[in-house]
Amino acid sequence: MTPPDASKRTAAAPLDREALARVRRREPAAMERFFDLYYDRLFGHVVRLVGNVHLAEDLTHDVFLRLNRVIDRLDPDRDPTAGVFTIATNVVRDHWRSRGHKDAARGSELTGAHLEVLADEAEDAEAQLVRRQEQARVRQALAELSDDDREVILLRDFEGLDSALVGEILGLKADAVRQRHKRAVGRLGLAFRKHLDPDGAAP
Repeated sequence: MTPPDASKRTAAAPLDREALARVRRREPAAMERFFDLYYDRLFGHVVRLVGNVHLAEDLTHDVFLRLNRVIDRLDPDRDPTAGVFTIATNVVRDHWRSRGHKDAARGSELTGAHLEVLADEAEDAEAQLVRRQEQARVRQALAELSDDDREVILLRDFEGLDSALVGEILGLKADAVRQRHKRAVGRLGLAFRKHLDPDGAAP
């Protein structure tokens, strides 16, 4: 079992320096483009972290409220992705800390829409069924991981961010990210295999 390949997604065109400068000046069209560029990625990331679509909608709204408050500090000479995902990570962590207890059902509503592995257009029905079954097992396995493990896997493997950028988001050195990611993937593999019977079929 391997996490989905983020490189297969169609990436939106990044904003250039001039566009980012307009965002910092809070020009409405530029800000709309900026928010459109990041909304789907952030919502997908948050829903994978918290496992609940309705909660993720609320938290993503909070992310963009925080982004709006600090947008005039944006550096046009730097890719804003790390800063954007840092805010999202902090919003989710604030939510986790505010709960007062672990929600045992947190992963029960993880949705396939945001864990989708892109299908080959030529894929036959049997292959699609196998892919959907694997996605379901990945969702179950992710839900069993710790918050820290899920964060690093989602940022590295689902978002396709490199270790240095993930380290900037999580407040870690790149080497520490690589070590955490290696351990997290190992635990994900163990959790994934728990959902297979000894013959390798779905339970």
